[in-house]
Amino acid sequence: MDAIILLSMIFAVIIYVMVRGSVEEKRNRKQYEAGLREGYGKFPDKEYSEQDFENITRLFAYRHKDYFIDDITWNDLNMNGIFALMDHTQSSSGAEYLYDMLRTPKLQKAKMDELEKHICFLRKDEDKRVTVQMKLHALGTSGKYSVFDYIEYLDNIGDCSNGKHIVMLLALFVSLALLFVNVMTGVFLLLLVIAVNMTSYLREKNNIQPYFCSFSYIMRMIQCGNGILTVDLSEMVEYKKELEKKIGRLTPISRNYSAVASMNSSSGNPLEIVSDYFNMLTHIDIMRFNRMVRLVKEHKEEIYELVEAIGYIDAVISIGAFRESLKSYCVPEFEEGKEVVLCIENGYHPSINEPVVNSFLQKRGMLVTGSNASGKSTFLKMIAINAILAQTIHTCTASSYRGGLYKIYSSMALRDDLMAGDSYYIVEIKALKRIVDAAEEKSENPLLCFVDEVLRGTNTVERIAASAQIMDNLARKGVYCFAATHDIELTHLLAQKYDNYHFEEDVKDGDVLFSYRLLDGRAQTRNAIKLLKVIGFSDEITEHAEDRVQRFVRTGQWA
Repeated sequence: MDAIILLSMIFAVIIYVMVRGSVEEKRNRKQYEAGLREGYGKFPDKEYSEQDFENITRLFAYRHKDYFIDDITWNDLNMNGIFALMDHTQSSSGAEYLYDMLRTPKLQKAKMDELEKHICFLRKDEDKRVTVQMKLHALGTSGKYSVFDYIEYLDNIGDCSNGKHIVMLLALFVSLALLFVNVMTGVFLLLLVIAVNMTSYLREKNNIQPYFCSFSYIMRMIQCGNGILTVDLSEMVEYKKELEKKIGRLTPISRNYSAVASMNSSSGNPLEIVSDYFNMLTHIDIMRFNRMVRLVKEHKEEIYELVEAIGYIDAVISIGAFRESLKSYCVPEFEEGKEVVLCIENGYHPSINEPVVNSFLQKRGMLVTGSNASGKSTFLKMIAINAILAQTIHTCTASSYRGGLYKIYSSMALRDDLMAGDSYYIVEIKALKRIVDAAEEKSENPLLCFVDEVLRGTNTVERIAASAQIMDNLARKGVYCFAATHDIELTHLLAQKYDNYHFEEDVKDGDVLFSYRLLDGRAQTRNAIKLLKVIGFSDEITEHAEDRVQRFVRTGQWA
């Protein structure tokens, strides 16, 4: 009687734990789903480590591309920060795909309309969007490494042949058969085979343990893909057909996964314990594991295609959420050909909380002058970022955007390269050289380039001479250069080939007031010395400096 009561209590506890676990899981799912609905249209608050960004770049590194946003331009514009503003992805595949999108601007109009249709559909239909996001959330991240690392990691396994395991299995059968011929010899051989098989099994299983994560994420991707196929995505029929094809090609992996997955389970179930001993003797599961490795290697390209297919829909949802979070946005209009007009109305930098909008129409190169902190660099970055966003996620932070399908380069936020032993000037001229080289390449697409303070790393005389020549070289058909400079001389030397604009500020009552508004023409004021006074430099320094300036203006010589 006591035993029955004890067993009943144990059974009741097990049922309670199972029910409570199920209820907790449902509650967590509901809370996460509610968070997806409430968080849509808000900037994400994810934090990224250096390792996270290293993983996120793997799809981009894997793809072979003719043109992409190079590291200098990417870092100049702090595009990692822009990525973070729009990263609402639920999976590693989505984050990698979104990053890859931002680094590979489209150079043709093809597929832009399809992307726009998908963004609008998933943005409009909240229930379907959240259903897809929940399935992507179940896929989750690939952990410490990218899925590409996991698959490449399988190459380290080495020999995956089952020859030795088949020999061990045959030896087991032979020893069992020998029991019926010669008991003593059969028992001895059987014990020897069992010892060898179990020892080698444990050693082999320990060696392959790190590779289970690879199979697990691949299988979760297949399950996620199947889950997405169950959602009624009426505006994404072609996408679903392609996804179904990609999953179909991976059917052999799905069939073999369950046997391999059992190798990594340890629930303590009596049947599992019996199964473990059976596998130790026969190596059946290791042979299935080796088959799984071969299948994954054979279907590597199909797996990468599935990563992209799942990543695409995750990225599309993120783009819609990014649009919702912006104070204003527009869908870009494109003109093909090398001679195009770039027109932005009320454009702003997406990373600035209270941005000042600016508008312009550009038919040729532009020189922007003005004092430090007046808004020159931010203006250049606003244009460059909008051009990239236009050709990648089909979204601009402006009320309207019309331009070409550009190749985009910049030389802005440079610094000394201590590892390479390069000074600032060497780093700068290398960055400018790649822009000049790109301008000289034969291409159907116009070049859009941005330079902040041309050759600031050298002396005034040579800087102005060399800058004028480089800028003159970039004033050619199909090249549109935006340059910020303090050198008013350049605005005169290049007046026939570049339009002049400027930013200015007012120094009033000991304070500096910036309007951040783009104005026509070159800067007419010099406020650098006034700013010294505002910051607190002595009258002796500022007044003597002003005297030197006035004398130079009158005589053309420094006192």
